[in-house]
Amino acid sequence: SSGINAEWPLRPGKNPPEYTTSFQALKRLTAHHDLHLYYPLFWDVNLLECAIAQHHKKGETLLRDFLIGLMGKAELNENNASPLIKRTVESKKAAFLRTLLYKFCERN
Repeated sequence: SSGINAEWPLRPGKNPPEYTTSFQALKRLTAHHDLHLYYPLFWDVNLLECAIAQHHKKGETLLRDFLIGLMGKAELNENNASPLIKRTVESKKAAFLRTLLYKFCERN
């Protein structure tokens, strides 16, 4: 699957996402116990698939099944109309950034 990305392929001429770096980071981050709180904010199916694989390898079936459920949500369907995909991605990105900002401010 190609994953949902607001900038590609909806914006021709843009490069596809850099998944190699993302997958490497995700492998390291799945070791942290509260990463699962961010999974509902992921908009890219490829990253969800990577996380599923990592949790499956570790025998973490609850997290694996949780991610499989997230992937089944209609909002992540790659066949949705472009405006719906764009709204979904923008909404999830905004929520993700708000969450990160809150975490950052909480620590300072």
